Amino acid sequence: MSEAEQLANAPETIGLIAGEGDFPILLAQGARGAGVRLIVFGVHGLASDRLTEYADAVYSLKLTDFTRLFELCRQHDVRHVTMAGRVPHKVLLQQITLDPRIVGVLGKLRNKKADSLLRAATLEIEKEGIQVLDSTIFLRSCMPRPGILTPKCPPSDDVLKDMHFGYPIAKEIARLDVGQTIAVKNQIVVAVEGIEGTDQLIKRSGELAGPGVVIVKVSKPRQDMRFDVPVIGIQTFRNLVQVKAAGLIVTAGQTIFLDNEESITMAEQHRIAVLSYKETGTETPYVDPLH
Repeated sequence: MSEAEQLANAPETIGLIAGEGDFPILLAQGARGAGVRLIVFGVHGLASDRLTEYADAVYSLKLTDFTRLFELCRQHDVRHVTMAGRVPHKVLLQQITLDPRIVGVLGKLRNKKADSLLRAATLEIEKEGIQVLDSTIFLRSCMPRPGILTPKCPPSDDVLKDMHFGYPIAKEIARLDVGQTIAVKNQIVVAVEGIEGTDQLIKRSGELAGPGVVIVKVSKPRQDMRFDVPVIGIQTFRNLVQVKAAGLIVTAGQTIFLDNEESITMAEQHRIAVLSYKETGTETPYVDPLH
């Protein structure tokens, strides 16, 4: 379905479960632009106050307060929700409540990995008769096209080698649900994203390896576009500049690229090559996915 068809078929009312960052704000702007009534359920301590500019109602909820979430959905006749914005893994540890719905969900899990938690939460929401929508519903235009995104600064042979080396490794890390980003330099994995998130990974890689690192940020194998979609934006590029990174590669069609014009200008000014790779679906782990 094209973006125009998707927007034409958007529900009249959508609930937005919002974490931190600009992703929820852009989604809210897109919803308002499409004439959609928006009810925001902001994760306590994370969601931006700016969401009030675009929403018909805003509530602050702890991450696991499912009972309250469902009550508010019934109150506002919300039958569709979408999730956007980063929720640091430490928040999963800090905002666990004794809500009976979440206790039941957690009790069935074999582990507490992010993907396991989000998938279980999605199933619980849909049990309530609420459909969880693709989080990119209003942001298809923010997904980068395949190819070199920095024509004024194409990747050097050495940067391409690091991208070539790191991409399948990052996909394997993502498959294991450890993280979705790694840092590489001279075909050595310098750092792997953990609970701290991508921004801190970039800073840590600069401390460990100095200038010239290549950041590899990928979607998960069989990425569920309803949640945990990779996002890059101006803050990502500020961090890349700070550590004097040499390159960034992301997955085309499954990455949200916020502030892309400003970010690309910054990347080219600081000689940071950016590549968006279109997967074919036939890649073999640890075999060259780029050639």
